[in-house]
Amino acid sequence: MNCNQVLYATLPRRVKASIIDGVVLMALFILCPLAIGSLTGSESGLNAIAMFTPLFLLEPILITYLGFTLGQFIFGIQVVRVDTGGKCPLLASFARYYTKILLGSLSMVYMLFSKKHQAIHDHVAKTLVVLSHKKIEQNPEFAKYGETEQEFENDITYTYPSILRRFGFFCIWIVVASIVFGVLIEGAALLMLPGYTLDTEKMPKQIEVAANLLYSIMFISLAVLASKGYLPGAKRKKKEIKAAQENPTGKDWF
Repeated sequence: MNCNQVLYATLPRRVKASIIDGVVLMALFILCPLAIGSLTGSESGLNAIAMFTPLFLLEPILITYLGFTLGQFIFGIQVVRVDTGGKCPLLASFARYYTKILLGSLSMVYMLFSKKHQAIHDHVAKTLVVLSHKKIEQNPEFAKYGETEQEFENDITYTYPSILRRFGFFCIWIVVASIVFGVLIEGAALLMLPGYTLDTEKMPKQIEVAANLLYSIMFISLAVLASKGYLPGAKRKKKEIKAAQENPTGKDWF
């Protein structure tokens, strides 16, 4: 493998890094107000500031000045600019972060459609998430955990709809599937759970966890199928065989 080749972070690796970052934010959300309260001896506006400051500021600042969050550092990935390969400017980091919060998993799953494995918030900030150059230098074997650029259009057998078309139809199908899934879950609960009605505020915890797990599987499965050109409305098409391939001698058959 060319040592100068860009190796993009995989979706599972980025998700695991985000989970670590989420745990860190939750800990700071709880501990910072407690620390302020213990220092001042009373609750005040400082407690609220201490509570929400990490949530709104921590990741953009880390991305701008370090190039990674704690979770990304642990999993050996970093955020760089598409054009320069350097760190992301502060304003772009804020735009990136708030787009990620707003779109959530929909932004992350766009990586399956993107040539450079970019989420929507990466496109907004013009960034890439790649394997850490330093970690690869220290351990060349680490390079095997990265991915190269996706080249859908180079498939010699199929032509693919545009990325936006495939992603757009994924959004349509996930909305339809979500509605059907919700109706089925409600119907199953009405049939199988004694005393459960449409007015019941919450399902039992076990059912809710199982439903969320099934929904996550459905969401990822539809995203994978859409990115590969299998969903109706944005299906890949088999390429027509050129006349030269059908008749390589160039002679007429009639």
